[in-house]
Amino acid sequence: MQTDYDHFSSADFLTDDFFVSHQLAPTSESTAFWEAWVVEHPQEQWQQAVSLLAAIRLGLDEYAQTHLPEETIRQLLIRIQQTNAQQSKVEGPVARFAWIKWVAAASVVLAIGVGIWWQTKEDVTPYQSRLATLTKTFSEKVNTTDQPQLIRLPDQSVVSLNPNSRLSYPIDFGQKNRLVYLAGEATFSVTKDPHKPFLVLANELVTKVVGTKFSIRAFSKEDQIRVQVLSGQVSVYRDQTNPSRVQQKGVLLLPNQQVVFTRETDQFDKSLVNQPLVIRTPGRLKQSAAFVYNETPISQVLKEVKEAYGIDILYNKEALVDCQLTSSMDGLSFDQKLTIICKTVGATYDIIDGQVVINGGNCQ
Repeated sequence: MQTDYDHFSSADFLTDDFFVSHQLAPTSESTAFWEAWVVEHPQEQWQQAVSLLAAIRLGLDEYAQTHLPEETIRQLLIRIQQTNAQQSKVEGPVARFAWIKWVAAASVVLAIGVGIWWQTKEDVTPYQSRLATLTKTFSEKVNTTDQPQLIRLPDQSVVSLNPNSRLSYPIDFGQKNRLVYLAGEATFSVTKDPHKPFLVLANELVTKVVGTKFSIRAFSKEDQIRVQVLSGQVSVYRDQTNPSRVQQKGVLLLPNQQVVFTRETDQFDKSLVNQPLVIRTPGRLKQSAAFVYNETPISQVLKEVKEAYGIDILYNKEALVDCQLTSSMDGLSFDQKLTIICKTVGATYDIIDGQVVINGGNCQ
């Protein structure tokens, strides 16, 4: 009697001898049967079973364990070993061609059904591991050129994907949440939606925003992950899905701030970006020459610099209450502006935790 596969789960398929035999060593008869069956029946559980078996055969046991009992995996490994032994007895290039053909087919199934591109088990990256656990179909963009590639997401957010980088997102992106996966480097201009935060999972970090512009560099072979904020604010925190990791507080980043996460030490280092940029022009400066001062109180100068760059500047207001500045700083960098201000009042400055601290100074 023919087996009724209509209500089989993926686990049921993987304990069925006819299904497993076809996946490991297809015949013309089994191929004809399954090609006809998938046309007329739901494919979700069948395709997941194909993906799970392909993952086990390629060595991705960790993914299989999220869906199958250990005993089922053990029995499948035995079947795979037996099939490999039989195929090794086939002479000439036929066996090699059969193996290459199977790997190619398995790779396509994994990329479409499970969401993983694979090389060897030792090379598995956090990006690959995350995609391997997805149960939904996803879209992946890969930049193989030597120029940034613009990608417009379904919510109209724009991503500039750098060379040698990958970006993936579920096909239902934006319907319930806005979640993307990054391997490499990209700059995000996120459409504001307070009801659906935008999450970027890149290596071990999660970057969460509502609407802003920021960049992430997270190559799997680099020891550090860098997140820089160009406008708005983002929170960056350690992915807590791995229970072996120590729970850590997130880091809040404002414009012109960055955080560098060192993967080896599992530590965050918050600072300013190397070249802070003007993010807004203060009201007074819109009506006059930018950063041009004539006996202007230092308190006003520091306020306008803070507003222009979005960077907090801490100083002793009482000590500098009588200080004034006469200087043209238009066109100068953030560091150059601070240097002129500090020389004028006889002070120095430090960058601590992504903000400026002015030390000393006295105009009394």
